[in-house]
Amino acid sequence: MWVFVIVLFTDALLMLSLGNYPIAFAGLPAGAYGLYALTLGTRRTVRKSLPRIAGTIEVGLTEDAVTIRRPGLHTEIAWAQYLKVVDTPEFLLLYISETTVTSVLKRGLTAAQAAELAAFVATLNGTTAPPQQTAPTRAMPVREHTQRR
Repeated sequence: MWVFVIVLFTDALLMLSLGNYPIAFAGLPAGAYGLYALTLGTRRTVRKSLPRIAGTIEVGLTEDAVTIRRPGLHTEIAWAQYLKVVDTPEFLLLYISETTVTSVLKRGLTAAQAAELAAFVATLNGTTAPPQQTAPTRAMPVREHTQRR
């Protein structure tokens, strides 16, 4: 997808310089939108999907599994069920498949908890020694969300 968007954008610039304005003016906005969708749009989509869940969500990470608790739901999923785990500055992304991801917002973590979580994720990915303790568990409130019609 990245290659297609970059080629579309650069081809549109080339067509503009060669004087082929109709193709250039069609390709430039399409390429710009593609770049937006692959960068800022992805982050925005994740953020928009988070407020739909009302109540407090508690995520616990142990050496064996991820536990997610919220009102009326308790889920425990073994690490072996996840395709990959990605630690970003804002989220912990737990990929169940290439297209299905559980995002855990890290906004409520202190610097020490974020460092402990990063070390734990590095251990899961096989880059450091196993942790001495389990990763931090923290309950974080989620904003109430009402459907607009």
